[in-house]
Amino acid sequence: MPIGSGAIESLMRQVVNLRLKGNGKFWLLHNAEAILYARCQWAAGCWSTFCDSILTARLYPA
Repeated sequence: MPIGSGAIESLMRQVVNLRLKGNGKFWLLHNAEAILYARCQWAAGCWSTFCDSILTARLYPA
């Protein structure tokens, strides 16, 4: 796994800046955190597991 600052800065640009920031985009804090978390799951390649956990949580609420 690359741990250099260049790789981290590139990921931050892709994950945060391009998806959450932009002209005319306004987010409530709770919604922005949810979108950021989902986007990070996608970037990490964990989307299937993330979706499965959401569906499982809906079937078996705590």
